[in-house]
Amino acid sequence: KQWYQRRVAITAGNMAKTLATFFVRVIRMPEIYTKIMEEVRGADLSSLQTMDKSLRYTEMAILECLRLHPTLMRGIRIAKKDVNLNNGMKVRAKSLIFFGQLILHKNPKYWSDPEEFIPERFAQGSATIAPFTYLPFVAGP
Repeated sequence: KQWYQRRVAITAGNMAKTLATFFVRVIRMPEIYTKIMEEVRGADLSSLQTMDKSLRYTEMAILECLRLHPTLMRGIRIAKKDVNLNNGMKVRAKSLIFFGQLILHKNPKYWSDPEEFIPERFAQGSATIAPFTYLPFVAGP
């Protein structure tokens, strides 16, 4: 029961951080705030399915917020086997590998104007995003 309570508290804290960051970002950008408010006012909020389809720009803005401010600041993986990296470094099997999402999320190799808040970059969904370059929740293998 304690484990579950801690998990709920951590999840609620991450959701609160994400929402607070989103609102601060949006309020500071009047053109984005206006688009979101117009979308919300015209949205069909009668069910979750219609709401999901009605709030497309809002979703893009949330995804962009998560790109610039991921919920967790680093991910951890365990190497399954020995690996030799291109730079000559060796990673032994069962080694812990730490990585930061912001390095991926703000890399100009994968994102144009990576420091800018541009919700439209998610207009095509994940079709234009290189695999494993957007990990706001540290998902993936």
